Amino acid sequence: MTTPRPVRYRCELSSQIELDSGGDAARARVLELSETGAFIEEVQAIDDVQTGEGGVIGIPMPGGDPWVAHIKFTRAGTGRIDVRTPRAEHVSVAVRGYGVEFDQLNDEELERLRDFLDLLDSR
Repeated sequence: MTTPRPVRYRCELSSQIELDSGGDAARARVLELSETGAFIEEVQAIDDVQTGEGGVIGIPMPGGDPWVAHIKFTRAGTGRIDVRTPRAEHVSVAVRGYGVEFDQLNDEELERLRDFLDLLDSR
């Protein structure tokens, strides 16, 4: 029996990524977010990251300090981003990026993430 995949919420959130291997922190957009991971748009500072590498992500959230989690890069691929235009509805384009999994989450941070996902769900 397979475990159901967590609900992924499309979003466009600013984030800060710091790779375990060092280097400067990078700003990247989170395009999908779930309880277990995210899809992050590729930016130059992380364009050569390899599957299995780790890092730390910080996502500003309402009500306090940014939400911070350790991540593992699990795949490179494409995601979708919505484009707003007055002439057409539901236009999206493909963007390159990375799937990441959250690891080492404590219960408090997981609960904070769940509360934020509830906000995304209600919009």
